[in-house]
Amino acid sequence: MLDHELLRTFTAVVDTGSYTRAAAQVCRTQSAVSMQMKRLEEQLSKKLFLKEGRELQLTDDGLKLVSYARRIMKLHDEALGVLAAEGASRPLMLGCPDDYVTGVLPQLLSEIQKQLPGLQVQVRTGSSAQLRGLIDKGELDLTILTRRPDTEEGYLLLQDKGVWVAPSADFLGPDDPVRLVLVEPDCKFHSTAVDGLIKQGRLFEVACISGNCALLIELVRRGEAVTTLSSCCVPADLYRLPAELGLPELPTVDIVLQSAARPHHDLGANRIALLAEKTVQQLQRHAG
Repeated sequence: MLDHELLRTFTAVVDTGSYTRAAAQVCRTQSAVSMQMKRLEEQLSKKLFLKEGRELQLTDDGLKLVSYARRIMKLHDEALGVLAAEGASRPLMLGCPDDYVTGVLPQLLSEIQKQLPGLQVQVRTGSSAQLRGLIDKGELDLTILTRRPDTEEGYLLLQDKGVWVAPSADFLGPDDPVRLVLVEPDCKFHSTAVDGLIKQGRLFEVACISGNCALLIELVRRGEAVTTLSSCCVPADLYRLPAELGLPELPTVDIVLQSAARPHHDLGANRIALLAEKTVQQLQRHAG
């Protein structure tokens, strides 16, 4: 019989791609997580992971197990939720990157209120890297994130492309130096923009770096500079610069909903999957 704690650790490793981060989520040491995965592989007589650089990749047998593990954990968490004593619920701690506060977060909050009326939600913002650390430490129950490449992290909410944003259509000419305001360097849009401009040999200046997207948007609105944003987050009064200007192409990112390894007692795995599904539908209606 498979131990549900081994399966919980297994799904944490799958979601994070790392024994270190999984250890933080399940409140164990890295060596304990490694031993748990060795035990699970011994029980099944199957190899579940392969090391690819710094990331752990699932074997074919690992891929087969992960869907069953998630279903088992869903039933386990659902049973605990049903049997939990009634009483005042603690607030739901929810994380969101600053740039998704207007484009994604309202739809998720709407679904939480529909499915769990009366549940108080406390929102913390920061970069995806910062929020990942908080959920690993158990300080968040759920968070929106930009998915790390080549991982199974979270439930997909939206695939969105980065765009260059300016205050007006004629703000920047094809050969003009580029004055930029950007989010922190750990953002894919920041690194792609700067590296791309360097490779092009185009003159540019980074006038401001901030994790506060509202500030960056206001600086663009005032005609101070251009910035990069996810397409879903561009305010209606700002202008998306066309490809004809020759600016570096920005990447497409996966925006996901990630839960803590030990979820909030009102949010079992089934509920989280439903929240993600309904939020996707809202985002699609909003985009349409």
